[in-house]
Amino acid sequence: MYLLFLDESETPNDDVFALGGFAVRADDWHVLRERWDDCLATAGWPAEKELKWSGTANGDVPPSVAEAAYECLPTLDIECLVTVLYPKISGHEEFFGSDEDTYSTALMFIAERYQRFLDHHDSYGVIVLDSRMREADDRLRRFFTRMQREGTPFTELERIVDGLLFGPSHFSLGLQLADLVVGCTRAATFRFGDNTRWYRGLEPVFARHPSTGRVEGVGLKVFPDSRSKESKLFDPGGSG
Repeated sequence: MYLLFLDESETPNDDVFALGGFAVRADDWHVLRERWDDCLATAGWPAEKELKWSGTANGDVPPSVAEAAYECLPTLDIECLVTVLYPKISGHEEFFGSDEDTYSTALMFIAERYQRFLDHHDSYGVIVLDSRMREADDRLRRFFTRMQREGTPFTELERIVDGLLFGPSHFSLGLQLADLVVGCTRAATFRFGDNTRWYRGLEPVFARHPSTGRVEGVGLKVFPDSRSKESKLFDPGGSG
């Protein structure tokens, strides 16, 4: 059984919106927690204080702590899944008609890749999301339940157990780590500061195609993708 923790970066009406996080085997959870707690204790970060990606960007998190966190993340037994969307690029209005449509599109892309991930590992899993407002959570539950029942245009979701689970990030280590993953991945879009370097450090633990080892389209879904002449996308490999 796997747990997929997801958080969003920015809002669906932004120029660039991202949803993502990481999958971890339930049996490995206690090891992950112990290693992460040891990392933060060694770095001098209070155990009771939430470590957020935004804090690494605005200086609330000391650079030494941020460095320690992003050095630790790729050593954990996790696989990352992130989708980066460009909602304001024309020609894709059916995916981005409203803020909820944009969020639902991101979740659909993630769920499809999680299903393939679970199929490859011959396992089942659940999805844990950072809670927003109650009404928004309920709408997303209904959308996901319908998607489970009917499938997506590309796959059935039979390996994802039950509906979505929601929780506040300050009570969930998994959601806090998902925030670090998705925050730096979206920020790497703009090729600024440490985020690009942190993303490159995380790239080895992004989910990959089992045959080709490719990350793009598997662990990282960018839409509209680089084949769209209108899109202004970053190269996950760091070229350009």
